[in-house]
Amino acid sequence: MQYLNRQGLSYQQLHHDRVGTLEAAIEAAKVVQDEVAVAEILVDAKGVVMSITPLGKKMDLERLNQMTRRNLQRIAQHQADRLFKDCEPGSHPPVAKAYGVHAVCDETLFSKQQIYIQSGSHTTLLRLSRDCFQQMMGSALKMSACVCTKEYKETPDEKAEAACASFDIKERLNKLYRLPPMPTVAARILQITQDIDASVDDLARIIEQDPSLTAQVLRQAGSALYGYRGEIKTIKDAVARVLGFERVSQIALSIAASKAFDLPKDGPLGLRNFWKHAMHCSLLVQRLAFHVPDKRVDPGMAYLAGLLHNFGLLLLGHLFKPEFGMLNKLAASEPFTELATLEKQVLGMGSAKELVGVGHGQLGSVLLEKWQLPEEVCATAAHHQEKDYEGEFQDYVALIQLANCLLKELELGDDLMPDDPLVYTRRLGMDADITFEVFEQLKQSSAALTDLAAGM
Repeated sequence: MQYLNRQGLSYQQLHHDRVGTLEAAIEAAKVVQDEVAVAEILVDAKGVVMSITPLGKKMDLERLNQMTRRNLQRIAQHQADRLFKDCEPGSHPPVAKAYGVHAVCDETLFSKQQIYIQSGSHTTLLRLSRDCFQQMMGSALKMSACVCTKEYKETPDEKAEAACASFDIKERLNKLYRLPPMPTVAARILQITQDIDASVDDLARIIEQDPSLTAQVLRQAGSALYGYRGEIKTIKDAVARVLGFERVSQIALSIAASKAFDLPKDGPLGLRNFWKHAMHCSLLVQRLAFHVPDKRVDPGMAYLAGLLHNFGLLLLGHLFKPEFGMLNKLAASEPFTELATLEKQVLGMGSAKELVGVGHGQLGSVLLEKWQLPEEVCATAAHHQEKDYEGEFQDYVALIQLANCLLKELELGDDLMPDDPLVYTRRLGMDADITFEVFEQLKQSSAALTDLAAGM
């Protein structure tokens, strides 16, 4: 309101009881929804843009980016709150000039006799005349109705169609491309994990047949991360004294399985960053799993899902080297663009022309199913790029998404596109304060995890 006062723009305040959402405020103030303008913050490498639309509509980013030659993406509400520092969280006045940013505006708003906007407080709306609203918009870029669309929600029929499309993708991949078999050592370790009568001796015997794998497992056990100060000479020592049967088998399985791929080490999607992210994610999801209500998530299975959920990147680099190289460069130059968006630009080109619309998640799930990994792991790989996924293993998917969201703070993961961790804590029914406490503890182990990843 201070900005409006300084500009000499008149407005009327509509006070109402304190509410938690704009929709509730509109109902309390008896305002017509079509006359309400809302702000949404978009970002790309060039900076911030405020999108101003009627409530219930959003900018079509694909069309907007084509018209503006930008690569704008949406950010989460808690990230947008940082721009509106003088406002209550979630109350964002659509006054771009007050915050020093450019604006794009749905042109239909300019024809309204009056416009209602948030004031920055959850107890007050502001009403502006058409002339005052137009003055407030100033040099905002007007967008036609074709660029502004109603908020979209997937219908049950569309979800069923998506499931059929996923099946078609698996069929197409298996027919057109030669998927690598699981390495022999990895396959034998997997068999051991599924054998209830298997012993530590059985596991050690398999791992010790591969000297490099043995060295990596022993290095894991000797890490400062686990705080064991004694000497660890054998795989049996690593199991009995430090890591346990499940952890050793999972680490060994992941390392052995990754040997099926030939991938560049450098770049945001290269092997170095793959393992750095995988090591952080797996430990974080395991620790978070203990705080999911009703024991809905098994911590050990969550750890394995964290290690393997991005295996599709390895398969992508193995099958389609030119496309992977291009994707790796794009990810480096556009870190604040979702990887799923970049994949749509690259997949469908060259030798990957049959994979239009397929992300690395679905690619990885096809391979992990072929290798007969647990259903929870396959589902997590398949759906971790889907923000609103609902299904049998949705808790595992949401937990991976929560971990990936938090790890962006450490600049780890597929991309650095801001996300809201509270979306996932609410979905999982987790205490947000405990979640952030677990993450803070993990951050203290980040150096040790990074050191371990460097040797893989």
